[in-house]
Amino acid sequence: MEALIVNPVKQGAEAVVESFRARCAARGAEPLVLETTVEDPGAGMAREALDKGAELVVVAGGDGTVRAAAGALAGTGTPLGVVPLGTGNLLARNLGLPIDDPERALDTAMGGAERRIDVAWAKMDDGDELAFVVMAGLGLDATVMANTDDDLKAKAGWFAYVVSAAQNIVGESHRIRVDVDGQLAMDRRQRGVMVGNCGRIQGNVEVFPGAKVDDGILNVLAVAPSGFRGWFRVVGALLSRFRRHSPPDLGHFEGKRVRLASAHPHDIQLDGDHLGQGRVFTARVDQGALTVRAPQGA
Repeated sequence: MEALIVNPVKQGAEAVVESFRARCAARGAEPLVLETTVEDPGAGMAREALDKGAELVVVAGGDGTVRAAAGALAGTGTPLGVVPLGTGNLLARNLGLPIDDPERALDTAMGGAERRIDVAWAKMDDGDELAFVVMAGLGLDATVMANTDDDLKAKAGWFAYVVSAAQNIVGESHRIRVDVDGQLAMDRRQRGVMVGNCGRIQGNVEVFPGAKVDDGILNVLAVAPSGFRGWFRVVGALLSRFRRHSPPDLGHFEGKRVRLASAHPHDIQLDGDHLGQGRVFTARVDQGALTVRAPQGA
C-alpha cells in the first residue's frame, strides 16, 4: 500500500490525486488517499497510513502539511515523498525537488533515492513537543507569518510575505536570551531569533549559509538591527552569497539544543505555522530521524 496525504484546497490537488492513483495502478500497489482538514493538517493522516501498513507516504501540500506528516513519520523508517503545492515549499527547495512541476515531483516521491534527514523538535513554554524540518522563529519572522494575508498569498505567492514584512518591520526590540547547548550565546535586545534545520528560503537566499538538513546541527540567527542602517546591513548580509563577516546586528550560532527566553511574549512559528505567543522556546535535533525521497545525486 502507498498513501497520499493531500491538502484538498491547494491548486493542483485533484490532478495530483488522479496521477497518484494511476501510478499506483501501474505499479500494482493499493492506493490510499487521505485529505487534510483545518483541524488536522496531516499528522493524523500519517498515523492512519502507518496503521494501515503503508510502505510509502507522499504529501501533496505546503510546508505545514509536510511538517505535520514528518513529525508522525519520524523514527518509523517509512519514507516520505513530497509534492510541493504550497507557497514556500522550503523543504522541497532544500532537497532539490522541482517546485513547479508536480508530475516530476511525483516521479521522485514514488521512485527517487532514499535519504535520511534530521527532524527538529520544539516546545513553546510548557506545551507539547512539535516537529519542524525547515526553520522556526521567535519574534519578527513569526509575526510576519502570523500577519500574512491568505488571499494575497493565494494570488501573489511568497510576495505576500514581503508585504507582511514591510508592514511589521518597524517595531520595538525586547531582550531575548539565547542559550546553545546549555551555554549562554547572547543576551540583548533583539527583534527576533530564528532556528534552522536547513538554510535556503525563497529566491535562493541562504539564511543559514552552509546549513545542511542532515548534519545533526541546529543553526541560530539572532537579529538585532540598530535603526535603518542596521536593517540595511542585515538585508545586505542575508542576500550576500559570499558572506564572510556578519554585521554586529546579526548573531550566528550552532548546536544541538537551543533555548530562547524573553520576559516579553513573542509570536512563535514552526515551518510557517503560527503557534501563538510564548516567552520560552526550546528546540533539539534528532539526527537522521526521517527518511525522504530525493532526486538521484541530490
